[in-house]
Amino acid sequence: MLTPVDIHNKEFGRSFRGYNEDEIDDFLDQVVNDYEKLYRENGQLKDDLERKEKDLTQYHQLEKNLQDTLLVAQRTAEEVTRAAKSQAEEMRANAQQACANMRAQAEMDAQKRIEEASHQVREIVAEYDRLVREKRQFITKIRSLMKSELDLLGEEESGLPDAETAVSPEEPTEE
Repeated sequence: MLTPVDIHNKEFGRSFRGYNEDEIDDFLDQVVNDYEKLYRENGQLKDDLERKEKDLTQYHQLEKNLQDTLLVAQRTAEEVTRAAKSQAEEMRANAQQACANMRAQAEMDAQKRIEEASHQVREIVAEYDRLVREKRQFITKIRSLMKSELDLLGEEESGLPDAETAVSPEEPTEE
């Protein structure tokens, strides 16, 4: 790949009916400046893309952590329910009268814990949904940025002359 220094140091041979050296030098200076700008922008875009990929990796890890947390919350809710039912059955075996009061208390505790666990699950799901939306917005933003950069490169490329239409030095005619 050509570097701005390669373009800057390029020298052309001379001929009797050659091009104006000052015009060529001015044009090459302009090409070097534009090429340097694009070269730096390309480097910045690569750095930006690398940072964005790191961010995306972190989002993936956070998403996995949220999924794991959701699974733990569901298991906890199931364990709390099972524990409450088991506790109620043990109380019934000890005393019929005391069991009725204790069972009501255990069921209320279990319901409260289930509601708390359900509330936690809803919060986790809401956070997960928010992260998914942010991820989509991030990807859309990157896609838009990349498209605009590709469009810009396409415009720059379309402004360059084709190899077939480029001006070539005139060949001497036979007399």
